[in-house]
Amino acid sequence: MVAGLVKGAGVLFVDNGDHVLVRSDLPLTDIGHPLAVPQANAVLCFELKASVAQRIGRKNIYPALHDWQSRRTWLDAQAMKLGFEVLAAHVQGGRETVADGKGRQFWIDASRFTGVLKVTDSAAFAVALAKGIGRVGKAFGMGMLVI
Repeated sequence: MVAGLVKGAGVLFVDNGDHVLVRSDLPLTDIGHPLAVPQANAVLCFELKASVAQRIGRKNIYPALHDWQSRRTWLDAQAMKLGFEVLAAHVQGGRETVADGKGRQFWIDASRFTGVLKVTDSAAFAVALAKGIGRVGKAFGMGMLVI
């Protein structure tokens, strides 16, 4: 459904059950509005569902469900690259079963983060908002930073 809205272009989305939040460079409707990028030193609340994975060879290695420290370390590393600093975060491990276009089912990590961040580089943070965080699971709704 989401891909149909933007004719297959890259898009980030989060399914919140009763509504879907979509972030795209393309206008979806007449009531869509551009996202204002916060300036450096802005302090914001955030939510993120991401697939935390370490790549070894051609395989994704996920942390154990109870290993919140590895997930927080991953988030801090992403933050440093993407122009923000995590001031406080609640970290929860999880898994989601997903299906690819060929009918195969598998699970991926679905870590949930909520907390407070501080923008350190506005331009890099704009990239995080537009392209998402992490490299695994974006096709399944992972990686969208909601502020």
